[in-house]
Amino acid sequence: MNDEAFVKSPGDGYAIYQLKQDASTRDLRFASMAQVDKKGWKVDRGNYDLVYTGTLQPAAKEQIAILEELYARFNLNHPADFTGHSLSMSDIIVLRQSGRISCHYVDTYGFREVKDFFPDNLLHSAEISMEDDYNMIDGIIGNNGVNPAKEEKKPEKKPDTRLPLREQLRLAVEKHNSRTRNEHGSRKAGLER
Repeated sequence: MNDEAFVKSPGDGYAIYQLKQDASTRDLRFASMAQVDKKGWKVDRGNYDLVYTGTLQPAAKEQIAILEELYARFNLNHPADFTGHSLSMSDIIVLRQSGRISCHYVDTYGFREVKDFFPDNLLHSAEISMEDDYNMIDGIIGNNGVNPAKEEKKPEKKPDTRLPLREQLRLAVEKHNSRTRNEHGSRKAGLER
């Protein structure tokens, strides 16, 4: 499978990328993200080979739980057809969940999301080929033009705090009657002086 086939494949899935085994990546192998940043290196897709892809069961798991599960699986119980080395620092795990693609660098402790691992044109062309509404190129593949993050939020309907019309009318009449009584009372008080 190649990058484009992975990005376009239906359902949720993951891909594991490991640095190419040649002299050009020697310094990058097993480097922490702090080292990458310190030396001014870039996590470049061109330095990596796609070594494995798999499907994810659609579940309500947090991304971090999925990443940790994959890390454990590819360190302790490799799938029989996995030919890469045990998952370690500098490897990339790409998750495809509900049409969203996220790339995660295996770091010293945990994972760090990497933007721009895939070229924009790859994600853009994948989205165009799968999107129903070409006017909604929104970064989510195959969502039929609906982006929940950009979806217009409707204001919450506030409960009607107005009183029923009958009650409003009763209060208005009471208010009018009390005003009238006060006016008559103040006139009488003025006359008695």
